[in-house]
Amino acid sequence: MTLIEAADRPGFRHELFMHRSPEELLEFVVPFAADGVAAEEPTLLLVRPDTAASVLHRVGPSPYLTYQPALTHPGRPAMHLRAAPPMLSGYARVIHQEPVIPPPQWPEWRRLEAALNLALGHHNTWAVCAYDQRSLTAGMVEDLHATHPLIGHPARRRHGAEHRRNDYYQDPTTFLGHTPDTPPDPTELTTPTVELVDPSPATARATVHWYASQQRLPTAEVDNLVIATHEVLANAIVHGRPPTVLRLWAQLDRITVTVTDTGPGPTDPFVGLLPPELSNSSGLGLWLSHQLVDITRRHPHGNTVRLAIAHTASGANDLH
Repeated sequence: MTLIEAADRPGFRHELFMHRSPEELLEFVVPFAADGVAAEEPTLLLVRPDTAASVLHRVGPSPYLTYQPALTHPGRPAMHLRAAPPMLSGYARVIHQEPVIPPPQWPEWRRLEAALNLALGHHNTWAVCAYDQRSLTAGMVEDLHATHPLIGHPARRRHGAEHRRNDYYQDPTTFLGHTPDTPPDPTELTTPTVELVDPSPATARATVHWYASQQRLPTAEVDNLVIATHEVLANAIVHGRPPTVLRLWAQLDRITVTVTDTGPGPTDPFVGLLPPELSNSSGLGLWLSHQLVDITRRHPHGNTVRLAIAHTASGANDLH
């Protein structure tokens, strides 16, 4: 599949590009941008300043080419997914220079990459996710192949960049249904600061607020954690099985909360990530919670949802 053939395909085109050097990244981005300009297609480059400067030098300024800063931190995937549709609506081509994703945040990030194929399916946009392969584990590479229908390769000598169908792509629902559970955070292997069995939502809110307020955390983040804990606990009470156990670990710059019940947990692999109208569950409270705090879940020995806020939660509002 050539560059022009890929661009002419209708609908949302979700492509993976992995590079091993700044030069290799430019070998891909420059022709992608230049062809967008030549075709008079609005093109958005979400890239780092050095990449933007190099592309501008080689392609030149154009009313069809827009530069915005790339993410510097993973942030909260549900927020990126909510922000993506209005951002994509004005562009035919988008390329994002992806941030380095720490391994503990990868399970939610791979959910994001899978969900993009459903949430953005009605957009006529060609979107490329550009990853530095040197920062990826073998498992991360496997997940990225499973979540991108197209895969790109940089330009080589006289040949332009290649954009081909990815034979390793999987249906998003099937893929997430077979991914392993998120392992416990190391904090969870220590004795919690407080543990409550079958607390009421009011007790849970008061407990979380008191402990979180004692730490060096932004007031808005504390409020977000209180709201998210309420929503997750209420969901466990209504849809889970007793007992419901809330555990909290208080650290100087971080609060971690887990809510565990003995039920099997949600069956929808996109719960909390896709908006309720796009998901197979009602899930409004869980979707809201994913906007507010860092959340992961696991299902062995019941259903556990982990919520966390940290003083270093910068980048939570960046766009994907």
